Amino acid sequence: MTHAAVLVIALALSGYVSLSHGLPRSLSLRLGEVNPQGMIMGAGGNVGSVEVGRSSEIVKPVAIPVKAPVAHVAIHYQVADGDTLKDLATRFGVSVDSIRWSNLPALKSTYKDVSKGMDIVIPPVDGVVVTTQAGDTPLSLGNTYHVDSQGILDFNYLRTSDQDPIPAGTVIVIPGGKGPDLLRAASGPVLVIHGGNGGYTIDSIGGTFTVAPGNRFSFGYCTWYVYNRRQVPWLGNAWQWFGQAQAYGWATGQTPKVGAIMVTFESGFGHVAYVEAVNSDGSWTVAEMNFVRWDVVDHRTIKPGGVPLIGFIY
Repeated sequence: MTHAAVLVIALALSGYVSLSHGLPRSLSLRLGEVNPQGMIMGAGGNVGSVEVGRSSEIVKPVAIPVKAPVAHVAIHYQVADGDTLKDLATRFGVSVDSIRWSNLPALKSTYKDVSKGMDIVIPPVDGVVVTTQAGDTPLSLGNTYHVDSQGILDFNYLRTSDQDPIPAGTVIVIPGGKGPDLLRAASGPVLVIHGGNGGYTIDSIGGTFTVAPGNRFSFGYCTWYVYNRRQVPWLGNAWQWFGQAQAYGWATGQTPKVGAIMVTFESGFGHVAYVEAVNSDGSWTVAEMNFVRWDVVDHRTIKPGGVPLIGFIY
């Protein structure tokens, strides 16, 4: 046999050699047809993101993520001493509004911050945490919070259609959701529509009072203040209070009395005030909020015919 023939036979057999070199079984050189991947690994090379040397030692390991994966569930948190909404938003990487929207109605008013011991929920991403009500579907929630329903399905691993009701009481995250408008302080004096002959005077600005439990009216407005002075069982805009009182069987009339609630048409939503005194000349003095400005208490003396009066609730 010539040297040339021997060389040809040797080259042919090189594709059928079986060597292990400690490689994984699936990557070893097998007797049989050529295993290109095994040959590369035996001599060193790359498979995916793993780089190995000639003896299969790992030179470059698989890349390991440096950030924790995004959670898909709401975070339940008890506010600690010194916490503020701004601090919590920065710590958890979400917006302040996302935390407010996830904790309505407690944080609907932008004047209010969190306080020690308060239990709140924080979304894992910008959006809204929602506890579902009977009849809620991904589609209806998407419409309410201005996002695509598919995003709600995917983020919460819901394997239903967007029109299937979600069990009531389920806590889900609406990624990218936008909640209702938050109550923000007025930037200037509130416009009021005065009736009659303007027969009143502002006696003083400011005053102290105790916040009554169970107050569901919006902070800083006349209804919120009057409820703190005298609790009522109804809701609604100020002008509706007179009819609400009658529906509940409360006495009403057109004569001022100490402790009565005055109801007027002094704005598009009406106005209510608490009667503190009735004077000998027929005028009466009220304490009120949001007449001269939002979240400001004033005392005003009103002459008969001085305001567009609806009536008094006794």
